[in-house]
Amino acid sequence: MQRNRFLTLIATAAIILSPTLMLSMKGGTGYCFFVVFALSLVHLASSNNRRHAAELLSTYRLYIAGMTALPLVIAFQVLVLHEGRLAALDPMLRLVLVIPSFLFLASMPSRWLRRIEWGFVAGALLTGVWALYVLANPGAYEPGRLGNPFTNPIPFGDTALLLGFLALASIERGKRVGSAELAIKVLALLAGCLASYLSGSRGGWIALPWLIWMTVSGRHWISSTRSRIALGALLLGCLAVASTTSMVRERFDAIGTDLRKFEQGEVRTSTGQRLELWRASLQLFVEHPLFGVGKGQLEPALITLADRGETPRFIANQHAHNEFFSMLAEVGAAGMILLLLLYVGTFQSFWRERKHNDATISTAAYLGLTLIGSTIIFGLTIDVLPIVMNAAFFALTSATLLATIASRKRELAGTL
Repeated sequence: MQRNRFLTLIATAAIILSPTLMLSMKGGTGYCFFVVFALSLVHLASSNNRRHAAELLSTYRLYIAGMTALPLVIAFQVLVLHEGRLAALDPMLRLVLVIPSFLFLASMPSRWLRRIEWGFVAGALLTGVWALYVLANPGAYEPGRLGNPFTNPIPFGDTALLLGFLALASIERGKRVGSAELAIKVLALLAGCLASYLSGSRGGWIALPWLIWMTVSGRHWISSTRSRIALGALLLGCLAVASTTSMVRERFDAIGTDLRKFEQGEVRTSTGQRLELWRASLQLFVEHPLFGVGKGQLEPALITLADRGETPRFIANQHAHNEFFSMLAEVGAAGMILLLLLYVGTFQSFWRERKHNDATISTAAYLGLTLIGSTIIFGLTIDVLPIVMNAAFFALTSATLLATIASRKRELAGTL
């Protein structure tokens, strides 16, 4: 297998900058995605490299199938059946286009791939800086909840929270961490949590148990009773403090208020509109069970329902605010099955490696599980993958982490 040091350096910079720029520069993650993709084409131009890539395709076939199947069925729906919008295919293509990048990244030394951790740190810290800037300059960002000029508060808060936990979870398992590394990664976690808190993104907070579990799992110190008690006390203390703040109370109290109004027939609330969207999405699935109404066609389909008097017109939206309901309505049973394949295929690829004896492999596995599990949970209250930025980040980050595992296994086997 041939390696080019220049390609390696550029790719390393791109995988670090991808999470760094995600919430700080519009299109930043996408630029990094296509830089790595272009480098992968150069790498795969070599027949020797293609032979090694073929071995990887066989070894990680469930991951490959998961990343490939959903974009292909949506492409079939849009291009052959003409039941979807071409623009809706764009973000999904990131999933399949990342496969050459995975094959290229897996050829790199694992020590370079591990440096993505500093992208998580930098990305989380930058969200904290932005949050502090907005607090100090209330006129800098008009909406009442924190977002940024190109990301609304919900995906902004979810992503900030994820970056913070990825930063802390990147501390290598089995490693005695230095005080400087620990301090900066804890600070990154706090920065991400601050930005998420100010965003008021309730859906993201639902993922906290998963994020905490993945951050502490696989670490030797957590096996002691004293450590578990200390960690539990710390988490309970944090939850107690958070629950006393006005924003958290208001955001969760609003759910109960919205539900009571919904029972009385009032759906013009945040929760009420979501519930009505989900009900209407299920109705569209029943009417179009196999391939749905077409990717990107949810809003016109909802308007059609409204014209028939079967749903309120004001709920018509491009997304159902739930990944699974949107997929059922837009791509039907075929889309739902392949969305589950995407999540199961990527999840399983990391789950089976989480208890590996090698710290690099174990840590990369837990980072992958953190990414995928949180994406699934975020998807309960927002459509994650139709956002180009999110699809590119999910694809490139999962590919980098799985490539870290593949690369490290090659190194442990003593092959070039």
